[in-house]
Amino acid sequence: MPISDYVKNIRAKIGSDLLLLPGVTAIVINSSGEVLLQLRRDTDTWAPPSGGVDPGETVAEAIRREVLEEAGIKVEPKAIVAVLSGADYNVTYPNGDQLASVTTVFRCRPLDAASARVNDDESRDIRFFKTDALPDNMLPRHQWMIDLALKDDPRTYFDPPSA
Repeated sequence: MPISDYVKNIRAKIGSDLLLLPGVTAIVINSSGEVLLQLRRDTDTWAPPSGGVDPGETVAEAIRREVLEEAGIKVEPKAIVAVLSGADYNVTYPNGDQLASVTTVFRCRPLDAASARVNDDESRDIRFFKTDALPDNMLPRHQWMIDLALKDDPRTYFDPPSA
């Protein structure tokens, strides 16, 4: 997984210790009501496009950049679906790096959905799925995020469902 120069510099100082970073996740829904997912190379699971927010970047700029980098398409953020944090959003990577995330989940509209493709080395596949035929190998939290985005509810959620 690519790592920003900003995070590389912090890691050089703190090693693998826990690092708190802002993140973004895009629930991209096309005009047919299908959801964009990427088959992640690191976990071999299907997930919405996501990533970190760079210094000086807004969360809206970050979501546009992440989807473009990963799926090769431009999106328009339409709503914030959830802002999520806590132990369920902590991860330890295979190299031992620990990360805690505060993730802003956006419902997005693709501006050029037909162009969706694997656009970097983070994904093995990128495609739109019908919502009644989502892949089985997804994390439950990603399914929950998709369900929230599909509701088109004006409320923003801050607490994920209890496990």
